[in-house]
Amino acid sequence: MSIILDMEESGDLYDVRETNDPSSWEDQHPQCLQDVAKVERLRRKIKYYFMNPCEKYHARGRKPWKLILQIIKIAIITIQLVLFGLSNQMVVTFKDENLMTFKHLFLKDYVDGGIAPYALYRQADVYDHIEYVIQQYRLLHNITLSNHEYEEKHSVYTPLLLCQEFYRNGTIYPSNETFEIDAHVDTVYPQPVHEALPHFKLDFIRLISVKITFVLKAINLQTVRHRELPDCYDFTLINTLRSLNGQLWEN
Repeated sequence: MSIILDMEESGDLYDVRETNDPSSWEDQHPQCLQDVAKVERLRRKIKYYFMNPCEKYHARGRKPWKLILQIIKIAIITIQLVLFGLSNQMVVTFKDENLMTFKHLFLKDYVDGGIAPYALYRQADVYDHIEYVIQQYRLLHNITLSNHEYEEKHSVYTPLLLCQEFYRNGTIYPSNETFEIDAHVDTVYPQPVHEALPHFKLDFIRLISVKITFVLKAINLQTVRHRELPDCYDFTLINTLRSLNGQLWEN
């Protein structure tokens, strides 16, 4: 009988303790709840960070201004590159076409598309070639189909310049296989052709190269069709004849 009473008393005590403690788990662990909330916010931020612009727009309804700005930048840069490419193409085309024109104007008996390089094989051909270049330069206005013009400085046209490079001393006797060459190279610096021609003579044994230099100007009017301002060009033509194995190559 006493045992039953004790059990009942202990049971009453247990019930009293349960009813007298109304606090829940959330009230007992507030710090844990805060940590869970922080983790959840961080998870959402990370998830939003790795979303693409469309997903961000659907998530928050914000317009992707940064994406639109990047697309505009890419479009502007692409247009600039295309315009630069077209302009550069016109420059290269104009240069190549004029180079071919100059070859036909200033190289005697020049053949377009020849397999062998342009070369001279006789002394008379060299003098004829130099004279031909000078004559064509003088008659430029009467022979050219383009708007080529001489360079002008201080109201005076710049003349053709003639330059020679040759060994300082040289004596060769192929018959007995002897020679004497001073490897030092002397250069007769550019001088106007009208000053050099009266006493112009080439020592072909010591000769290394002959250069005829002159400057022509031209305006590319093809750009007008594309509603662009015409470009002006200065062409420095250097007609170089280099001695090599009994011939002079034009470069």
